[in-house]
Amino acid sequence: MSESRVRVALIGAGSMANTYHYPALASFPDVELVAICDLIEEKARATAQRLSIPAERVYTDYKQMLADVEPRAVYVLMPPQHLYEPALYVLKQGCHLFVEKPPGLTTTQTRMLAYTAGEHNCLTMTGFQRRFIPAVTALRRRVEERGPIHFAEVTFYKSTANLSAPAGFYDGAIDPLTSDGIHAVDNLRWLCGGDVVDVYADVRRRYVSGPIPNAFFALVTFSTGAVGTVHYNAVTGRRIFRAEFHGQNVTASVDADRDSLFVSDSGEPEILPSAEFGRAVLRPGEELRPYHWLGFWHENRHFIDCVKTGRQPSSHFADAVKSMELVEQILRAYRET
Repeated sequence: MSESRVRVALIGAGSMANTYHYPALASFPDVELVAICDLIEEKARATAQRLSIPAERVYTDYKQMLADVEPRAVYVLMPPQHLYEPALYVLKQGCHLFVEKPPGLTTTQTRMLAYTAGEHNCLTMTGFQRRFIPAVTALRRRVEERGPIHFAEVTFYKSTANLSAPAGFYDGAIDPLTSDGIHAVDNLRWLCGGDVVDVYADVRRRYVSGPIPNAFFALVTFSTGAVGTVHYNAVTGRRIFRAEFHGQNVTASVDADRDSLFVSDSGEPEILPSAEFGRAVLRPGEELRPYHWLGFWHENRHFIDCVKTGRQPSSHFADAVKSMELVEQILRAYRET
């Protein structure tokens, strides 16, 4: 085994992990997947087989796994209501840590994880993969060649299959904006830069019963001078995630699942298939997969590179606290009607 390979242990064998994160990790020649843990042993064994993890390194007890294999970095990928305890334990063992969004049920949990990471000199990353969509990063660079972004719009739309159920995720353990819409909130922060100065928000519950809202709009001003809007709505026609950002006489718009647009100086728009931006990282003979163009490959590559060089990832836990705080500010606008 080369010392340059990062030893990574995995906690969680769910669908998101198996579809997006673990295939990307397994494709990196400088990563060694050393063990996996899940409470459901059959799931862990099936994932281990796909990833060529030895059968003797399949666990249902993550504490035992960490003691046995002593990894350099750990992925904890599970629903937010189950995240805090294993994430805190991993940090206390001095391991670098990657988690999916949100990084906690509350801002307080996220602050505590950030504090613990600092106490134990751990690098951390929250999976805000929308920051890493290759179409977004490429077109952002083109816009910013003329100067900073001054206005951005981020929209995340979904439809609801069961309008007779309350809007909360995981049986109401967490609201939709904190659990899911935080992708859009964080993306707006990342595009506009700086700190939040002011927030105007409108938050409503539409078409469903219960106490939890499902439609969120906010107008946010930033210390950079940029202004942005974020709109997360769970009762629309279909799933759409779109980021649009504007500079000096230049505009880019990205729907990562479909097409991107770039236009400047009242010229003709360039229409670009968003998936094509993912081809740049393919190895010879490798097939283009959704994790290549949706940002998962790139965010995992960023985390591993940061572990190897000892620098904090861009979406480390202390930065994620700021996205959680903006979510809290937006949620305060909700008044039950």
